[in-house]
Amino acid sequence: DVATLGEHCPYNVAVARDQNNKEKNASSSTAVDEYFDGVHREFRSRRKRHRSASHQNATEVPDYYQFWPLDKLRLELEEAWPSGAGLARESKQQNDQRGNLHPYPRPFGGGLPRIMRGPTRWKRGFIHVDELGPLDATRGLFSANIYLTMPESEKIEKEDTPNTYVGGTDAKSIWRRDSGGLCVWPLGVRSRWDWYRNAITLSSLSAQDPEMQLNLQHVLGKPNIIRPEPGDLVLLCAQRPHCAVGFDQGARVSLQCFLQYDGKESRLLIDC
Repeated sequence: DVATLGEHCPYNVAVARDQNNKEKNASSSTAVDEYFDGVHREFRSRRKRHRSASHQNATEVPDYYQFWPLDKLRLELEEAWPSGAGLARESKQQNDQRGNLHPYPRPFGGGLPRIMRGPTRWKRGFIHVDELGPLDATRGLFSANIYLTMPESEKIEKEDTPNTYVGGTDAKSIWRRDSGGLCVWPLGVRSRWDWYRNAITLSSLSAQDPEMQLNLQHVLGKPNIIRPEPGDLVLLCAQRPHCAVGFDQGARVSLQCFLQYDGKESRLLIDC
């Protein structure tokens, strides 16, 4: 249900495409190289603003550049975090598929717009994790989401099937407040024993299967529900199961990036 807008795809998608190309022995420019090329275009295009020429002066007015919300988030994290924050970069200089040696490790993207349009396919939301691994107090992956547009609440009647949406329906006429909301389940897998004990549940988080999604709704139980408003920032642990609740009409637009945490002594690394 979620589409990504921008000059490049998410990095994990580029890596998967590269792997697929290698299996097909493709010799063209790799998807990862195209990703890094797109990162530079994305930064320029998002910050560029066009001035409108006045009626009295028909000559062209020069464009100007302006920070957008994800730039401001990165600057605030740089100022607030004890060890600072900034864009993640490649681990070392590499030759690309075209044989060019990059003069420096290339930066990752700083975030992309994400959009959902109603009616969505997954009415209860698609439960998933962005990183499948045990929770660790010394490291983790977090997702930052700045909300721009949210769908309106929908009025439902008593005859609607109970629990069709997260939150259920038990009043004659109530507002479906959860539409477009964010559900986060407090599942905390912290040890190898927890991992094996929840192996079936964890395997369901990586499959786009309707039956498995229904099972997850039952096994995980009641989630914590966040109902963001336009302009809100939500930070969540990407290793916990979460989903965006579906809706029938409207759109849900947000700006999203990932934060890599490796302890207070380490710099927060941002990528997308």
